[in-house]
Amino acid sequence: MIHVLMVDEDPRFLELSRAFLEEAGDISVEPLSSPAKALDFLATRHYDAVVSEYAMQEMEGLVLLKAIREQDPDLPFIFFASIGGEGSLLEALNGGANAFLLRGRDPTARFPDLLRHIHRWYKRTQKFQSVLDSEARYRELADLMPQPVFEMDREGNLIYVNETGLEVFGLTADDLASGMNAFSLVASRDRERAKENSWWSLRDIKMGDNEYTALRRDGTTFPMDVFTRPILHDGEAVGLRGIAVDISKRREAERALQESEERLTLAIASANLFVWDWDMADGTVTYSTRVRGDESEEARMSNLVSGTWYDFIHPEDLPQLLKESADHAAGKTACLDTECRLRWRDAQWIWIEIRGKVIERDDDGTAVKMTGVYQDITEKVRREKLLKGREAQFRTLFYRMNCGGTIFRAIQGGRDFVVMDINYAGEVIEGEKKASIVGKSISEVYSCAAGQQLHDAMSFVWKTGKPRSVPLMGFEKRGTQQWREYYIYILPSEEIIAIYNDISERITKQQQMLESLRIKETLIKEIHHRVKNNLQVIASILKLQSMRLDDQMALNALRDCRNRVFSIAMIHEELYRSENLSRINIAEYIKHLGDHLIYEFLSITPEISLVVECDDDVTLDIDTGIPCGLIIDELITNALKYAFTSRKSGLITIVFGKKDGGTYELVVRDNGVGFPETVDFENTESLGMQLVNNLVAQLGGTIVMDGNGGTKFAITFPATRN
Repeated sequence: MIHVLMVDEDPRFLELSRAFLEEAGDISVEPLSSPAKALDFLATRHYDAVVSEYAMQEMEGLVLLKAIREQDPDLPFIFFASIGGEGSLLEALNGGANAFLLRGRDPTARFPDLLRHIHRWYKRTQKFQSVLDSEARYRELADLMPQPVFEMDREGNLIYVNETGLEVFGLTADDLASGMNAFSLVASRDRERAKENSWWSLRDIKMGDNEYTALRRDGTTFPMDVFTRPILHDGEAVGLRGIAVDISKRREAERALQESEERLTLAIASANLFVWDWDMADGTVTYSTRVRGDESEEARMSNLVSGTWYDFIHPEDLPQLLKESADHAAGKTACLDTECRLRWRDAQWIWIEIRGKVIERDDDGTAVKMTGVYQDITEKVRREKLLKGREAQFRTLFYRMNCGGTIFRAIQGGRDFVVMDINYAGEVIEGEKKASIVGKSISEVYSCAAGQQLHDAMSFVWKTGKPRSVPLMGFEKRGTQQWREYYIYILPSEEIIAIYNDISERITKQQQMLESLRIKETLIKEIHHRVKNNLQVIASILKLQSMRLDDQMALNALRDCRNRVFSIAMIHEELYRSENLSRINIAEYIKHLGDHLIYEFLSITPEISLVVECDDDVTLDIDTGIPCGLIIDELITNALKYAFTSRKSGLITIVFGKKDGGTYELVVRDNGVGFPETVDFENTESLGMQLVNNLVAQLGGTIVMDGNGGTKFAITFPATRN
C-alpha cells in the first residue's frame, strides 16, 4: 500500500482526488487542507509520497517543499498545481520537486498522469536511497527528466548533460568528456544572442527571449526554449544550470492555429458573413461591415461599427433578440440564432440572420462576452414574402377553380399519402365535405382499384418530381360508376396536388358515339356487300346473255363489259372485307383482278404470267380505287387480246407505288408485240383506250406510252384530289 499525503486548500478537490486515487486499490490518501498541519503529520507519521498545490495562501508550495526537504530529502514530492508555467516548473525542480503537473481546466483528465507519477516515484525512491551525495542525487534525477538538463561553466563549457540531452542532440558521453561548448549546440544565427543572455543569467537577470534554434550533431535543427539559473558557490555564480525544452510541437500547433484562423477568415469572407462582438457587461456591440482576409489592420478598423443593440436593431425586432440572447446566456439554448433588421451603413434597414455563442463568463458563471456572425438575408426575406404572396394567390385560385383539386402530403417515406386540403369543386365530385376527407389516406378515401392506381401515380410524382397525367380512372361512388381524368404534380412545399374532373358524362357520350359508329360500320359493310352482290348479279346476267349469242363481236363486247363490272364489284368486296371501310389494299386488289382476267382469256391466250410490284401498305379510297381498277382492267385486257397473238407465253408486270411529292404511279407493261405505231392511243376509236384516257383525266393524272420491247403505259396521278 502506498501512503500519500495530499495538501490542498480546496476541501472539495481533496475529496475528489482521494476518491480517484484510492480507487486504484493500492493507494491510501491522507487529505489535508493546511500545509502547517502537513508538516506536523510528517514529523510523526510515515508517507511514501507528498502531492501538493503550488499556490496556497497559508504557505506557498515551494516553502512547504523546502521544509519537507529539510526533514526528508528523499521523500517523493509532486506538485499538482492549478496554475504555473515553465518558470514555475524550473523553480519547483530546482527546489527539489520530483514532478510538476498542471491540472488544467478539467483536473479529472490529469488524475491518470498523477497516478502514474506517484507509482513511478514511489518505485524510484528505492533507488534514491542508495544515492548519498546530493550532486549525484540531482544528476540521477536529471537523467530521469524527459527534457535535456545541463550544467556549464561561465565560458559555456558543458560540465554535465543528462541522458535525454545526449539523445536529443545526438551526443555521446565521450563527446562530453572530450570537451564541448554549449554554444556549439546553438545555430549560428542565434549564437551571439545566446551568449549575451547567458551573461545576464550569470547575474540572475532574466531575459525575455529564451527561444533559440538548436543544432544537433548531424546538422539538423529544432526550436527550443532554454531556462537557466546560476550555480552558486560561496555566493558566487560559477556557471549555469538549465533545462532545454523542445518546442517543435508547440510551433506546429501555433502554425496550425494560424492556418486555421486564416481559413476561418477566408470561409467567413467567402460566405459573405460578418463578425460581431458583444461586451455584455457594458452593452457595447462591435460589428464589421466587411470581412476580407487580406485587409490591413487599419482597413479592418475602418469597417468596424460600435454602439449598442438599441442603436442598430429595429425597435420591433429588439425584444426578440434580447430574449433569445438571455435564453442562450442562461444555458437554455445551444446558441443564439434569430432573424432581425439591422441599420446598415446607408441608414437603410436590412434583414440579417444572426448567430452567436457566449465565449466568456465571470466567476459566478454570468455571461460577460458573446461573439458570432451575421449574414445579409434581405433578398431571402424578399423572396419568402413573394413566395407567400404567390402561395396566397395559388390558394385563391385553388379554391375558386371549377375542376376538383386535392392536396396530399407524403407520409412513411412516400409509402402513403394523406389529404391535406380539398377545394369546393373537389367536394362536389367526391360527394363529401372537406372535414370528412382531410386527414385520411388514399386507401381510406378510395377503396376501389382506382385508389391503387392513384397511389401509384402519386408515388411516381413524389419520387421523380415529374408531373403525371392519368387520362382515365374509374371510381365507385354511391353505387355508380364515376370516370375521372387526373393531372398530378409536386409543389415547392413538397406537397402533391391532384387536379381532376368528373368526365362520366363525356365517357357516356363517347360510348354512345362508339356504339353508333359500330352500327354505322355494320350498315356500310352491308351496303358494300349488297352492292357487290348486285354487281355480280349484273355480271352473271351478262354471262347468261353471252351464252345465247353466236356473234363473236357481241360476245367480246359482253365479256369486256362483264369484266368492267367485275372490277367495280371487287372494289366493294375489298371494302367489305377490310377493317377500314373507306380504303382498299391496292396490292391485293391488283393480284385478284389480274388473276381473274387471265382466267377469263385463258381460252384465247398463251400461258401468261402476272407480276405485281406494290407495297402491302398502299391503300386507296373508293373514289380513286374504282377508276384506277377500271384502268388496270382495260390495260390488262388489251394486253391479253393483242400482245401475245404470235407468242407461246407472255409476261404482264404491274407496278404501283407512291412517289416523292405526294403522287401515285401506275405502270402496266407487257413483253408482247408492242403497240401499233400507226395508232395514236390518245385519239383512237377503241372504246377501251377512250375509257382509259377519260379515267386518267378524271384522276387528274397523265399517261405516257412506250412501245419499245413490248408495250408500257405509265400513269401518274395525285394522291389527293380536290
